[in-house]
Amino acid sequence: MADDKTSAPASLRVYRYRAGAETVEAVLGTLDPEVPQEDLVAHADEALERDTFMCYAVSQADDFVADELCFVPQGDHCDILSIHTDGWQRHHGDHRRSLVEILNDLAAAVACGKLRVLDAGEVERAAADGLTLLERDIRCTADLQAAREAVDDILRETGADDVTRRRTVLCISEAITNMLLHGGGHGAMTVRRLGDRLRFVVADRGPGLNFLNWIEPPAEGGQASMGYGYKIILEHLDSVALHTGSGGTTLVLDRLTS
Repeated sequence: MADDKTSAPASLRVYRYRAGAETVEAVLGTLDPEVPQEDLVAHADEALERDTFMCYAVSQADDFVADELCFVPQGDHCDILSIHTDGWQRHHGDHRRSLVEILNDLAAAVACGKLRVLDAGEVERAAADGLTLLERDIRCTADLQAAREAVDDILRETGADDVTRRRTVLCISEAITNMLLHGGGHGAMTVRRLGDRLRFVVADRGPGLNFLNWIEPPAEGGQASMGYGYKIILEHLDSVALHTGSGGTTLVLDRLTS
């Protein structure tokens, strides 16, 4: 299971503020000591009161932007997404998207309920819910093909139509391919049955997601990226949840069956 440490340049940190509390807690990464908690609480309260997500930049004395923050109200709590630049920033001029655009896309997905960022305990519970239908160890492309066929068989047994089967298998393929390429080359896939859905859990023990590459298309030079896969998964599945850190990444992918 992934742990809670992230330190890569421009890594994503996620905090959670519960209405009425005086502090925030870390969901992904660790709390940034350079950002006062009272400021986070004030902005989170404002986002909850206005019921809309809000973005801010935290600057140091020399106008260097140290953090890009987005506050996403979630009913009784507010998720706070932070890209901490660690002295490294990306601009429009290098043909890739700015940090603010990337953060806004992530926040919008969280706000509409398509993407859930979970802490270590939450993802462990989500990965254990329901009845286990299939467990596969994934180490190579042959394992990927076997997993695709097994997923298609399970979907067929549930009565899924051809389009639903193709799209779901594509999403699981993207998740496993990303694991093989970026997650240390080894992981596992589990399929579970809950009351109204199938749940696909893809987990690795790699170095954790680089969100800048995860949400962007590949650069012209062919830099490794998971951007297209992310968009496919988010578009075609009913719910996407994740936890990531230096100890690995777990994706929890749901497909409604009724």
